[in-house]
Amino acid sequence: MPLDPQSYHQAVDHYSRGQHAAALAVLAPWLDEASADPEALNLAAMCEYAMNRMDRAEACWQRAIAGHPHHTGAYNNLGNLYERLGRRTDAEAMYRRSLELNEDSADAHYNLGNVLAQQDRLADAERSFRSALELRPDFALAHNNLANLLARGERVPEAEAAYRRTLAAHPGYADAHNNLGNLLAAQERFDEAATHLQQAVELRPDWADVHVNLGRAFAGQKRYDDAEREFRAAIGLNPRMLAAHQKLIELLDGCGRFAELEHACRHVADIEPGSSDAFRNLGTAIYQITSRSHLERMGEAEAAYRRAIALQPEATGAYLSLGDLLQEDPARIDEAIAELRQAFALGARGGQAQGLLGTALLRTGRYAEGWPLLESRYDGRWEEFPLRAEHVPYPQWRGESLVGKSLLVVEEQGFGDTFQFCRYLSALKLLGPAKIAVLWMRDDPLYRSIPGVDASLTHAELPGAPPFDYWCFLMSLPALMRTTLDTIPRTTPYLFAADDRIEYWRKRLPSDALKVGIAWMGEPRPHLRDDFCNFSRRWASARDCLPLLGVPGVRFVNLQKGASARQDLATLPSHFRPLDPMDEADNFADTAAIIACLDLVITIDTSIAHLAGALGKPVWILLSSKSCWRWLLHRDDSPWYPTARLFRQTVPNQWDDVIERVVAALTEWRGNQPSLADAARGFI
Repeated sequence: MPLDPQSYHQAVDHYSRGQHAAALAVLAPWLDEASADPEALNLAAMCEYAMNRMDRAEACWQRAIAGHPHHTGAYNNLGNLYERLGRRTDAEAMYRRSLELNEDSADAHYNLGNVLAQQDRLADAERSFRSALELRPDFALAHNNLANLLARGERVPEAEAAYRRTLAAHPGYADAHNNLGNLLAAQERFDEAATHLQQAVELRPDWADVHVNLGRAFAGQKRYDDAEREFRAAIGLNPRMLAAHQKLIELLDGCGRFAELEHACRHVADIEPGSSDAFRNLGTAIYQITSRSHLERMGEAEAAYRRAIALQPEATGAYLSLGDLLQEDPARIDEAIAELRQAFALGARGGQAQGLLGTALLRTGRYAEGWPLLESRYDGRWEEFPLRAEHVPYPQWRGESLVGKSLLVVEEQGFGDTFQFCRYLSALKLLGPAKIAVLWMRDDPLYRSIPGVDASLTHAELPGAPPFDYWCFLMSLPALMRTTLDTIPRTTPYLFAADDRIEYWRKRLPSDALKVGIAWMGEPRPHLRDDFCNFSRRWASARDCLPLLGVPGVRFVNLQKGASARQDLATLPSHFRPLDPMDEADNFADTAAIIACLDLVITIDTSIAHLAGALGKPVWILLSSKSCWRWLLHRDDSPWYPTARLFRQTVPNQWDDVIERVVAALTEWRGNQPSLADAARGFI
């Protein structure tokens, strides 16, 4: 019996109002017959689909097709059902059959494009979307999904143009604003991205995903308060949305708000108690807090990492974090190395993994195994270098004979690294090269004093320089020369201040007392968040040094440069403030000349320590409990600098005991120095 128009329209009205059961009740008389009306079956299937009764929906569409093989809508709609169920091959077959019957169906072309894209058949999917758009040029969904496809294929300009066409036709289409915003943010065009993502939020304020995306764009603009607001808005809409929680955690971590970070991580661990990542993040949050105070809660951090491992025994990141944590206690260094090795056994690779294990091994003096792993610093996740290996047009030196060859050595990382490892340049000369040139990141007159350098280049000069047979990074030389503790080139000095600069500074420094240089603060390096020599471990305040500055018979000379140092010095009582010549020091050549005029240098682990050691000046170096790998463990001397004496923290992050021991040592040292009057008479 054919479906009467009045009943059909009544059923359609119920369906459009979401009254699916009522629509089915109207259609029921036309569904039981063997020759049921195809439109009744199609509409009934749509009702069953909307009610999530997929078996019944499939049966209705199959009956419609069986009784009416040319019903294109039934094929298309059954394809939609199969696509939803993940039966992509069946869905593709239905869409293609629908198009065989009606090749002018824009919807069928669009649906086929979607299922092909899900199978990563991007070229076929693109053809289908373009066919849909030829038939319906204002088809917003097809424009948007074509743009998504182009973005997946890294055809960014075409994708951007497709999104903009979508929005030109449908300016209120939130999905297109969101997708275009994400595309622009990926290109770091954060201002444009934020504009589109804000429009998406205005159009769909209850869409948690777009709040996260807008927060990411705000973070890219460094609008951190706005970013936080959006991440919290997403969490308010979907309290279990891990992506929003993760972005909030990253923001709090980056802003140094560690108490809030711990709270956020605990919340995620509470809602996802089976998540290994949640407990790893919690452990890291506790570690961040305690590594900046007294480490009383390191046990909590360790327990969180071990919980992460228990939940996911193959979680390499948790082993890496645990290995990093255990190094806080020098007595547990072997445990730390064991955890890091386990991460490697499970497949951990990349800059962080190799760097953590490499530096742990170097701390214990296992140089043969540690040096090769330190090469991971070239991984972009550790630090961006002005010159990448793939950009150098010469072969990288791997230890081949240098006899008669030319070698370009590339400076890298911090000044302290350069001062420590430039000693190898003179050692390279013993290998018989015809020419050694150095490509400097920074120009400093002090570099002209380095033995063994035939030529110096800047990055601007490199393209016009004659070709070299080989090149290498400066910090790769210990590995290439197979350095062990016994073979470190330890002859000092190997850097030299210019005589005229020494004379200049000698006239400006006091001559009536022993002169001791002092530096208490390393250079902040926020781009190296995982740096094993991070700023928080290379920092004390000027007030921490007050007992030291009060030692009688000594004139202290500031070696700390910059606005932060001046502000810190201003907190001291005037009679404790050291002489400060650093405003006149234009470069490290001046600093080296000042150090040459001193009797002793006392410094935190910073470039001043390496400069004083390279100049052969007596230098006392104050180290944190988790000191940098280059200072090894459990010793008060350094194989790198014969004139160095090391003073290590016995209580993590506490300098009081260190300063007390330095005061005692300085008092004894001062008593052992000849008086200036005796020195003037020649009684030494």
